[in-house]
Order: sequence, then C-alpha cells, then structure tokens
Amino acid sequence: MKLNKVFGNNVKYFRFRKKYTQEKVAELTDTSVTYISQLELGHHTPSFEKLELLSKALDVEPFEFYVKRDFKKLPARVDMTNTDE
Repeated sequence: MKLNKVFGNNVKYFRFRKKYTQEKVAELTDTSVTYISQLELGHHTPSFEKLELLSKALDVEPFEFYVKRDFKKLPARVDMTNTDE
C-alpha cells in the first residue's frame, strides 16, 4: 500500500475515533473540507505545518499517521447519533 494511502486511512481512522466530521477537522486545521477529503483519499500529502495541525486536532503523534494498520473496513461516515464514549 502506498504511503499516501496509509496516511489517508489513518487520518480517517483518528477522525472517526474522535467522532469528528471532515468539517470539524477542517475547522480545527484551518483548511477546507475538500482538502481533508483529498488527504483521506490519499490524493494529497500534507506539509509539515499541516501535519502538526492534524496531529494536534486529532490528538495523536505525527508518526502515527504513517503506521500501517490492518483496517477491515472503515465506515463511510461518522455516526453522529451515537454519542457513547
């Protein structure tokens, strides 16, 4: 798997873990929803500045975005109706 795809899957995973929408992450990182979507799809790679902002917004260390994980299947959307922690 290409590194940009690993990165994108991890952005999506950590975003879901925080129960954030793409809109929320975009707001926290001062980017657009389109940019976050493109990151998750593996179409873009972030600058170091954006990587730091993503890391802070999602509360993970920057290297965590580059760790290959065995995702069975990530859901298409964040379930905002389920508020259980």
